[in-house]
Amino acid sequence: MKPTKTKMRPTLPVDSERILKYRSIYQKPRQLEEIWSWYVLRRISIYVTLMLRRIGVTPNAVSWMSLLFFMLTGWLILTAEPWGFLLAVLAYNLGYLCDCVDGELARITKVTSRKGVFLDTLIRGMSIPKLVAFALAYYELSGIGELSFTAASGIYFSVLIASFALLVPLSYNYIDRKSDENDPVSDMRTSSKGYEWIAFFTGMPGFFACLPLCVLMDAVTGWSVTAGFIFLFLVFWTVKTLVRLYLTTAKLN
Repeated sequence: MKPTKTKMRPTLPVDSERILKYRSIYQKPRQLEEIWSWYVLRRISIYVTLMLRRIGVTPNAVSWMSLLFFMLTGWLILTAEPWGFLLAVLAYNLGYLCDCVDGELARITKVTSRKGVFLDTLIRGMSIPKLVAFALAYYELSGIGELSFTAASGIYFSVLIASFALLVPLSYNYIDRKSDENDPVSDMRTSSKGYEWIAFFTGMPGFFACLPLCVLMDAVTGWSVTAGFIFLFLVFWTVKTLVRLYLTTAKLN
């Protein structure tokens, strides 16, 4: 008989009783997962977790891999080429998968550390250089001006270093917090299906889920669909950030 808790966990038809048991214990329920992780990454993450546990990989090592994949994602976006965009989608999903796996692996092996919390917080901050990469790619695709890949890389890695300079002390101070990151916009995301889908399409998972389709449409139509998509995403991200700022400051009053 299958564990009843697995009804609230992401499953696959090929899951054995053993895998279902692991899912019920070590994976989060639906209300704590966003759309992409629930419907795609968590379906396979438990298999990756068990494989890495078997070969002795530590949760922190997986967190470092996640961080490196996310850094690589932004750099690949700078190419402003179809092959670079598709490789960026792959790198992003590998980074996100590692971000799912490190927590599962820590729970299964009962190995948690303050360094793990530190690394997870750094990973969240990788949105900053990725957004800069989006803007630089749009600058190239839109024809506003020309920027060599070398120059774009210099800007990207400068922003990356600046982000780390800010995030390292913030992440360190976050280590001993007892609760996870939360804000009014995150609460709104879980309040309804509609808000959840809006959060998906205006967030990084939605961007990288739609990017391959935009690249395909570029090739089929000859239009610059990807450039328009990046521009709209940056606009929506700006609006979302301003809403988050307003709601958060209002809550603090």
